[in-house]
Parts: sequence; C-alpha cells; structure tokens
Amino acid sequence: MSTVVFLGPSLDRDAAARRLSAHYSPPARRGDIGAAAASGARRIALIDGEFGQSLAVTVMEIRAAIENGVEVWGSSSMGALRAAECGVLGMRGAGWIFEQYASGTLTADDEVALLFDPRSGQARTLPLANLRWVVSVMQQRRLLTPVTATEVVRIGAALHFTERSRAALASAAAGTTAEAPMQRVLAWMEENPEQCDRKRMDALILLDRLAGAASTLPECSPSQRPKRGASAPCGLPNSLASIASPFPAVR
Repeated sequence: MSTVVFLGPSLDRDAAARRLSAHYSPPARRGDIGAAAASGARRIALIDGEFGQSLAVTVMEIRAAIENGVEVWGSSSMGALRAAECGVLGMRGAGWIFEQYASGTLTADDEVALLFDPRSGQARTLPLANLRWVVSVMQQRRLLTPVTATEVVRIGAALHFTERSRAALASAAAGTTAEAPMQRVLAWMEENPEQCDRKRMDALILLDRLAGAASTLPECSPSQRPKRGASAPCGLPNSLASIASPFPAVR
C-alpha cells in the first residue's frame, strides 16, 4: 500500500490504473488521509473528495500526514484546492486547476464542485473550472471573442454548482447575446470531450508525474500562464455546506 489515490468522477479507474499502479479509493472523506497514512501509505494522491453529505478532508489531517513523512499530492478537484491551501505545509500540486488556485486566479471552492452518480461514478453537473478552460482554449483559437467568452463564463458562474448542467447553461443563455456563443461552446465540448475535461486532464498529469512518466497534456492555458510559486493561504472559504440533491457532491 505504498501509494493511495482518492479518485472519483474526475477520471475512471481503469484509465487511472493504466497510468499508475496504486491502491485506488473512492473520493476522500474526513479522516481518510490519516487512515491511509496509518495503513502504511507513503504517498497519497488526493484527486476527488466528498463534502456536504460527508465532512471534507481538512488541512490538519494533511499536515499530520506530511509531518509523519507521507508525500501528499493534489490535483483536479478537492486535491487541487487543498494543494494550493497546503503548499506552505509541503503538499504538492499538479495541473492547470491547481495552478489557477495557487496563483490566486481562482479562489472559490465551487469552481471544482459537481454532483455525481455514486453508482456509475459519472458527473451529473459541469464544474465551472472546466467551462473556464474550454472558453480560454476557444478564445485562443479565435472561436470566441473576449467579450463573448466573458459572458459565457458569467452565465456559468451565476448557476449553482448543483444546477450547472449543459442543458441549464443553454437555457440560461437563451434570449441573450450569449445564446449563440454558448451553443458554440456546448457543441465544441460535445465534439472534443477529452480536450474539454480539464479535471480529467489534470488527474492524468498527476498520475503520470507519480509514475515518473512525461505527460503530453497541457498544464497551462494556451492564452495565459499563471504565476508559479504563489500559494493561497490555508482556509479558503467553505461556502458549500448545505446541499439539497439526491446525488452526492464532490470537489
């Protein structure tokens, strides 16, 4: 049990296992990091973690694991958020979403939040961070103007993460100047699913790094590279305590 990876809807387990041989566990809950360390893990990768319906992984348990000699990494979702918070403690991060949090470009915890079906492991809603990534790529490729890109993200951000489905995005943009751009964004996501799923890409980047392999996936936006070396302070606001949904929430 040398390496433990907490993984959920960010990446399917079969794809993960092809990148890295490890013990794969469901999205982490409070206490899971300490339990993994106590069971002999010398390296922990936090990708997905539950919250709302379960208590979330804390800074303190990550600190305790690191102080006990465990190497702790984060990426994609809850892992990216905690890695940015805990960089000063020695937690390491990987991927574009982590870089956005670490640089302060992203600050809200609902950027990576989504609902998922616990039986299939499939996401039911779209994380805002993925939408931001898609818009930045499309803008760089001149498929969106800066003005329409900003409007698409504004509409996505106005939806609660429990409601941010593709259908809801289309409905929210209907009748506005962003209707056509939003349709282009949604169509591009449908046509290019793996290029548009930033959380999945970041999970693969982390697993490749842990496996000692060079990843071919882009870690930074084609239009903007965040500053490296900056760390967000511990204790980003946890504004997502109240969830009313039949599906679990993960970030």
